[in-house]
Amino acid sequence: MELNRNIAPKVVDFSQLVIPECRKLVLDNGIKLNIIDQGEFDVNRLTMSWIGGANDVDSFSTLMLASELTREGSKFHSGAEIAETFDFNGSWLKSEYHSHHSTMVLHSLNRRFNHVLPTLIESISHPIYPEQEFEINREKMAKRKELNLTKVAYLSKQSNQVLIYGKDHPCAFDETPQNVRNISLNDIKTLHSTIFNANNCELFLAGRITPQIEDLINNYFCQLEISAQPLSHRIVTITPETPQIDFVDVPDSMQCAIMMAIPTIPRTHPDYTDLRYTIMALGGYFGSRLMTNIREDKGYTYGISSVLLGNWEGGVASISTQCDNSYTYAVIDEIKKEIENLKLNNFDIEELNRLKRYAMTQVAAILDSPFSIMDYYENIRHVLTPHDYFEEMQHSIQNLSSERISELAQKYLSTENLRISIAGDKSKC
Repeated sequence: MELNRNIAPKVVDFSQLVIPECRKLVLDNGIKLNIIDQGEFDVNRLTMSWIGGANDVDSFSTLMLASELTREGSKFHSGAEIAETFDFNGSWLKSEYHSHHSTMVLHSLNRRFNHVLPTLIESISHPIYPEQEFEINREKMAKRKELNLTKVAYLSKQSNQVLIYGKDHPCAFDETPQNVRNISLNDIKTLHSTIFNANNCELFLAGRITPQIEDLINNYFCQLEISAQPLSHRIVTITPETPQIDFVDVPDSMQCAIMMAIPTIPRTHPDYTDLRYTIMALGGYFGSRLMTNIREDKGYTYGISSVLLGNWEGGVASISTQCDNSYTYAVIDEIKKEIENLKLNNFDIEELNRLKRYAMTQVAAILDSPFSIMDYYENIRHVLTPHDYFEEMQHSIQNLSSERISELAQKYLSTENLRISIAGDKSKC
């Protein structure tokens, strides 16, 4: 059959999607184990989620060093031997961080899992934190901090964190390079014993899961120590600064970074999901209002985005972009215009359908693999998404209308509440 390229292919909307249930077990020592047993290949991903994230500790840099340096040597093996074990067996391990949790993520082949899991548990239970490796990694972290302080995107984000959360809030605290260099080996060891123990841990296992893998996890994770004083979350109320523009002058910078934000509703609010798609309509995908106007029509920037951040402490609607210094205030004016345009109930059917179809592809992408499905369940723990969020997202998309977008924009997106941070060459703006 010959393809007629003058006729657009038929667009078929998604039917109701269903996410597989997560199987739940409890190990002999009380650690919770969540399992998604799916996939075509004999691989697995084990996520260890520990209570204690960036907002729960006094020093985020200390937390990162405490986690990442566990691989630099244990009571029984050197860092080189640990690395060789993971590499030889086709596995890899990484650390990730959230506001109130820290994770270690192990990707492994099923047939080699019994070789890498003992090494993993050993490195978590008995790290020796070699002084030389500690000093090298601490200095690398301090150098990265110094480099970040020259980047306009980093500076605008840090300024905006202060305006949104308040200067004394954990979300707004930024360690200096000297703060990092002041971290001691004893700081690392103390934080390790506080966080990386059985009390604080929950496990998420995805892939082609066999009974043998489940047994190995039970046997080895029962070796983790139980802490006498498990860590608790530190939730600090947001106290935003008054709406204003903060300009961080970066002489001779080639571009200007702009970040704008409005404090808004938390995830627990009934309007949250609909507001999320309202902000997606504003700048959350390539066909959004901000991209169409500021990138496609005006040519002020290569990219601009908006997102609704659902932190434990509260929600924040955030917009970010970079542009030539000379376009700075023109971009800010256009962003304000597009926020106001959302309130005019002027979405036609074509634009609304484009938004809904994009949003549904994002929901459908959750079902791509056992790993992406497990990401959804991990988010229930890490960012407090509701247990029925998968169904809630679909219901919100199906019922989204121009009137609803206008209503929410009027209710939550006042341009008078914008906190605006700019980092760039002030003399060129």
